[in-house]
Amino acid sequence: MSFPLPRPVHAGSRLAVVAPAGPFNVEAFCAGLGWLRERYEVSHRPDIFAKTGYLAGDDDRRLSELLEALADPSVDAIVCARGGFGTTRILPGIDVSLVQAANKLVIGFSDITALHAIWATAGLRSVHAPMVAALGKASEEIRRQWIDTVENHGKARAWMLSSLHSCDHDTSGVLTGGNLAVLGALLGSGHQPSLSGRVLFIEDVGERPYRVDRVLTSMKQAGLFEGLAGLVVGAFTEGEPGTDGVTTEEVIAGHFAAAPFPVLTGFPAGHIDENEAIPFGATARIEGNRLEILPHSAADLT
Repeated sequence: MSFPLPRPVHAGSRLAVVAPAGPFNVEAFCAGLGWLRERYEVSHRPDIFAKTGYLAGDDDRRLSELLEALADPSVDAIVCARGGFGTTRILPGIDVSLVQAANKLVIGFSDITALHAIWATAGLRSVHAPMVAALGKASEEIRRQWIDTVENHGKARAWMLSSLHSCDHDTSGVLTGGNLAVLGALLGSGHQPSLSGRVLFIEDVGERPYRVDRVLTSMKQAGLFEGLAGLVVGAFTEGEPGTDGVTTEEVIAGHFAAAPFPVLTGFPAGHIDENEAIPFGATARIEGNRLEILPHSAADLT
């Protein structure tokens, strides 16, 4: 069953922008902020522009910023400025009970996968989608789809994709996942949610095929794919083959061509210009080459 619907977001809602990972291009950030403010009330702390090496300020700054947004009763949803690196560093300071009590969407992708994992553990919905620093230059279609996913999280959706192998049964499960490298980094941390019965989405950028192989191997040996209901593969960009010629597509096929669950490839999300929003926590159904997000029902349970 899908997770319960989050706190509603609509035109005029207040969105808190946070930077739990890396610093960002200020011009791109301001452009995205300007677009968001055409529809929403948007706020951020003055110190969001902080830089500490490859981090958007030190761990205490980034953690307190996120916790304040969760605890603030006037904030309806949390939007991340950009990814990069650093979100995993603040996970120990996030109280899952606070996340559950707030029941607010967190919106972002890439390094923000670490927060998606916390939200999944809490049994809450989140949105894998472009962040503020990318929204300023996003296409009108991606912006429209972003708003539609954030404001209508219980809506039915469908995509026709490619199937890695034929599967003799349809399947469904709560949709979760995100960036493969971050999911791999959560192994052994205590923050990796169970994937049993789930439909897992993965994407990545800048990871050579052998590195994708390493992460998938570690996750497989840790038992994370046991009981998986299905796998949806998004964009794997900037990961060209080495001199051996092995591609990322071949690596993924090698791991999942004989999987006992359906595997769909070619989902239009990840580190690409047309990065479509995905409603994590909704129930996804795979029928042949079709991925469908089922509409929320009042009968759904966590």
